[in-house]
Amino acid sequence: MFDTLVKTLDEQGGSVRAYDACARAARARIVSEPENAAALFLISYAAQRFVDAYDDQPLTAKAAAEEFEQFRALVGKLENGFAGANVEGRVGALNAVAAQLGVPKG
Repeated sequence: MFDTLVKTLDEQGGSVRAYDACARAARARIVSEPENAAALFLISYAAQRFVDAYDDQPLTAKAAAEEFEQFRALVGKLENGFAGANVEGRVGALNAVAAQLGVPKG
C-alpha cells in the first residue's frame, strides 16, 4: 500500500530529488485514496522534511542511509497499522508516526 513509495525512493537512490518526488507522489495519492489521506499526508510531510533539511546542503552516504532507514521504518509503521481493517490499529499507527515526526530534527 505505502511501501511502493519507499521502493520508488530506494530505486531513485534516496537523493533529495527522490524524496521530493516521493512527497509529491504521496500528496497526489490523497485525492484518489481519501481513506488513506492522513497516512499519505504524514508520509509526504516526512519526505518533505528531508528535502527541507538537505536541499543545497552536504549529505554524507552514512547520513543518507540513516535517514532512509528512519523513513522506511516510519512508512512500515503505517503499512502495518493499515494492513487490517482495525480502526484502532490505524489510529495507533497514525499517532505513533505523528508523535515521531513531532520531535525536532537534531
